[in-house]
Amino acid sequence: MISRTGCAPSTTRSLLLSPLTTLRVGGPADICAPRTVEELKLLVEWCAETATPWRVLGRGSNLLVCDDGVPGIVIQTRGLDGLAFGEDGEVTAGAGLRTSVLLGRTRERGLGGLECLVGYPATVGGAARMNAGGKWGSTGQRIERVRVVGPGGIVRDLAADECRFAYRSSALAGFVVAEVVFRLPRVDEREYRARIDAIHREKAAAQPLSEPSAGCVFKNPKGASAGMLVDDAGLKGLRVGGAEVSTVHGNFIVNKGGAMASDVHELIDRVREGVERRAGVLLELEVEVWGETSVPARP
Repeated sequence: MISRTGCAPSTTRSLLLSPLTTLRVGGPADICAPRTVEELKLLVEWCAETATPWRVLGRGSNLLVCDDGVPGIVIQTRGLDGLAFGEDGEVTAGAGLRTSVLLGRTRERGLGGLECLVGYPATVGGAARMNAGGKWGSTGQRIERVRVVGPGGIVRDLAADECRFAYRSSALAGFVVAEVVFRLPRVDEREYRARIDAIHREKAAAQPLSEPSAGCVFKNPKGASAGMLVDDAGLKGLRVGGAEVSTVHGNFIVNKGGAMASDVHELIDRVREGVERRAGVLLELEVEVWGETSVPARP
């Protein structure tokens, strides 16, 4: 149970973030892991009262943490992993539930529509916040409402239209997602399983799923593929320290062993420069950057 001691939540621990991110880089932070919405509310309330900055960590995908770490509190949501089934395809999932668990458990009950989550090493909260997806759809298309904790510890239920889901974005930034309510269609379980397996095979053949990465580094420019632009610029295999542009997919940077966040930052900037020089396109980051050392902004 989270209790407030007058100076910090009593369950806060200082840990390196590198083992908690899929890219396996990042410095230290103070981490607190609430297990209920009430605990989450108390924590965000305390942060507001003490002017303590906070960030939210799920499974650490789509994230690049600087080597010096980050100030304030990192709210780890993995303890918020409940799952409940209602009527007519309603599914309520805690923000910290792994998307692979959600996909498997809903499939077992003959509920579909979550093909967009295949291969994503994410939590439900992270998938909702970034509207995870691709050519098989997006998370927001299946969301009915989202329970969030806002600044000051205020708990709100946001309808899907209030979340303003868009390409790789939503209006959920600035909130901590506590739980997500989905509305899923009935499917033939055997056919749906075969479809999921086929999508996973396709992704495994085209993406470096077995290597540490943050997922796609850049957003796709309108009418183009970021991965193809990187490939066309001859940047696959480009390496800085332990970080390398994947030879499998140009929009992934993988940790070949011992990579530092500074290696990844430098590699990102080199890739952006190379693509801009070759194609006249300045790639926009999809990966979220934590810390003071960020990729240099260029006009």
